[in-house]
Amino acid sequence: MTHSWTRAAIAGLALAAGLASAAQAQTKLSIVTFAGATNLPVWSALDRGFFGKEGLDVSHEVTRGSTAVIQGMMDGKYQFASTAFDNTIANAEGQGDVNIPGYDLVGIMGVHSGMNKIVTRPEIKTFADIRGKAVASDALNSGYGLVLVRILEMNGLVYGKDFSALAVGSGPNRLNAMKDGKAAAAALSSPDDIEAKKLGFNVLADATEAIGAYQGSAYVVRRAWAKDHEKEVVAFIRAMVAASDFVFADRAGAIAVMKQRIKGLSDADAETIYKDLTTSKGGLNRHAQMNMDGVKMLLSLRNQFGEPKKNLTDPSKYVDLSFYEKATAAR
Repeated sequence: MTHSWTRAAIAGLALAAGLASAAQAQTKLSIVTFAGATNLPVWSALDRGFFGKEGLDVSHEVTRGSTAVIQGMMDGKYQFASTAFDNTIANAEGQGDVNIPGYDLVGIMGVHSGMNKIVTRPEIKTFADIRGKAVASDALNSGYGLVLVRILEMNGLVYGKDFSALAVGSGPNRLNAMKDGKAAAAALSSPDDIEAKKLGFNVLADATEAIGAYQGSAYVVRRAWAKDHEKEVVAFIRAMVAASDFVFADRAGAIAVMKQRIKGLSDADAETIYKDLTTSKGGLNRHAQMNMDGVKMLLSLRNQFGEPKKNLTDPSKYVDLSFYEKATAAR
C-alpha cells in the first residue's frame, strides 16, 4: 500500500513538474493594438487559452496612435501589431508620419474589413454641415483618415478647401476631440460609436457600405523578425485563426469575453456589437484571412490622396501570406 502510494505520489510530482516545465517553456511574445471591440479575437485568444495551446505566452498592450505602434515594432518592443493596414502601406512608401530606416512591416492576417462609422457631433446632421470645420483622424495622411476623406469627397467636400483635419490618434481620442468641439466628425468603431450615439451624436454613413471592399486593420509583423522566427509566427497565426473561429461559432462565449474586457457594457450593447462584428460588411475577417480586394482599395486611396504621389499597383508587396498558408495547411 505504501509503495503504491509512493509510486502515485512520484507520478503526481512528475506530472506537476512536467506541467510547470511546459508552462515555463512557453515563448513570450507581445502584441499591440488599438482599443475597441475589434480586439475580440485577441481577447479570446488570451482568455480562452488559444495562445497557450500553441505554446505562447502573449502580453497585450493598447496604444494611443499608429506612430507609437510602428516605432514599438521597429524597436522590438512588440512582435505583432493590429493596426490600420493603410498605415503599413503608407510608411512602406514614404507617405506616412514616420520615416524609420529599415522599415519592413508586412501584413500576415486580416482583423476586420473597415468596421467604422462616420460619426458627427449632434448639431452636424448632414455632410454639408461639416463644411468649414475640422474632422478628427488618427494620422493626417493614412489610416481611416483617408476613408473619411474619400467619403466626404463623395458627398461634395474637398479636403483643404471645405474642411481641415486634426491628427489626434485612436478612436477614444477622436471621440474626445468631437466632445470638446475641436472636430465635427470622425470615423469611429465600436464601442466608441455606440457611446457617441448615446450622447446624441449622429451616424451619417457606414464606411464599408460607402466605399466597398476594404481591409481595415491587419495583423502585422517585421519581415526580418518573422524570417528568423517562423515557428513563432505560425503558432501565433494558428492561435488567432482558432480564436477568430471561436468568435464566429460561439456567440455566448464571445459575448462573455467581450463583457469581461469592456467594463460596464450592457447586454443590449454587447449583442449589437457582436452582430456588427460578425455580420456586417466591415466586420471581422472570417478565419482572420486577409481581404486582398480590400488591400486593392487601400492602394486606390493611396493613389488618390497619398503624398508624395505614387502609382501603387501590387497588393502582394505589402502582404506575406506564406506563414498563414503554413499555419492553415492542415485545416
